Amino acid sequence: MKILKNFSFNLIPLILILMVIGLPVTGFSIGRISTVVSGLHSPRGLAFGPGNQLYAAEAGDAENDGAIIAIRNSMSNHATYSTLLSGLSRIGSEGEFIGISGISLLGRGANQGIYAIYGESPQATMGNDTFGSLIRVTSTGGTQTLANVGSFDYMWTGNHSYLWEEFPDSNPYGILALPGHIYIADAGANTLNDVLPDGTVRVLAYFPNEIIRDAIPTCVTQGPDGALYIGTLALVDTFQLGPSAKVYRVDPAHVNLGDPTMTPMTLWATGLYPINGCTFGPDGNFYASELFTNNFDDPRGDAVKIPFSTPGTHISLTNGALSYAGGIAVAPNGDVFVADGTAYCPMAG
Repeated sequence: MKILKNFSFNLIPLILILMVIGLPVTGFSIGRISTVVSGLHSPRGLAFGPGNQLYAAEAGDAENDGAIIAIRNSMSNHATYSTLLSGLSRIGSEGEFIGISGISLLGRGANQGIYAIYGESPQATMGNDTFGSLIRVTSTGGTQTLANVGSFDYMWTGNHSYLWEEFPDSNPYGILALPGHIYIADAGANTLNDVLPDGTVRVLAYFPNEIIRDAIPTCVTQGPDGALYIGTLALVDTFQLGPSAKVYRVDPAHVNLGDPTMTPMTLWATGLYPINGCTFGPDGNFYASELFTNNFDDPRGDAVKIPFSTPGTHISLTNGALSYAGGIAVAPNGDVFVADGTAYCPMAG
């Protein structure tokens, strides 16, 4: 059963973050779905920080710049939010806007860092150095640019143009901040990157092309075994062949920095609709948002749970109740939060 508070999918085309409380049902689980925050502008990445405060990245739309917001009391019926950082650059037209996308939290208190990544690259945006950059946002709203991953990957793909017909290209999208390393999934370069504390950018792995087109990695998260798990969009292949998105496992201790195309990786889960966000929950299981679960013109997205011990099991949490789902985060109490209306919605252009 589904209960939507103050919201109708047919009557009020708002952009939402939804809280999904899953029920422990094997194979299929749909719990109570409630609106936590509405009226956002292309919400993308989600991440929890100290004090169970939820943070969200908004890429922006035709009338609104990008922003990073902090949501308090997200696990209650009285959630409120404030804008931590506003006026962030965005580009695009009707459909998908490109701006701030992935977000990840690291540290506590005064040492807390909110790390966020812009899509695209300076080379693709008329020299605008904002795009493709990795930034650190302090708890008081100050910013620091750490590196331009988009520019690095654009040049790397230019030097490896034999890998894919559309290179050079880059679009940093997913991010995971861990002590000493910030990992980036680049959906344009099809790479997994590592940014070191001194700003050095490295390519750790290259994800192979699909049957028809490229892999498009969109998210990266760390599993209970310490390895990195990367979800792909596999958009065109899903259009033509059915659910083709994958989850790869990469051990950061065994990468091939000399030739990232040779980094060993394991195909951990397959047969998913386009993955737009992923994370591991406190239960040790993998959670992903699916951009859509039917076809692109019928934007019924989903949140799915994949037990860590049985990656062939995919448990739907919303039964297609979302619309172009984006980032996903799991609270300490197990509640699942999903950014809804991440692109191609009326209020997003």
